[in-house]
Amino acid sequence: MWDEQDETARWVHLICGIVFLMIALGLGYVSIASWDSDSGYRSYGRGGSGTLCLGAIYLSIRCLWYAVTGKNNINRDDFD
Repeated sequence: MWDEQDETARWVHLICGIVFLMIALGLGYVSIASWDSDSGYRSYGRGGSGTLCLGAIYLSIRCLWYAVTGKNNINRDDFD
């Protein structure tokens, strides 16, 4: 199912990559928008949203890379 010619998996990865990219943009905006806040609660929230933003960027790059090239899929190992 996860070979280079699998069109369905590549489309699924394209959609997931776009969703992760939109999530990363939203979390990045929240992180930057709360940058000027001096309250302690906001500083913890900013750190969490920044970390989640980086994670979402990583996942979107991996998904979009597979969708475009068909190589280095996250599920590339066959454990059968």
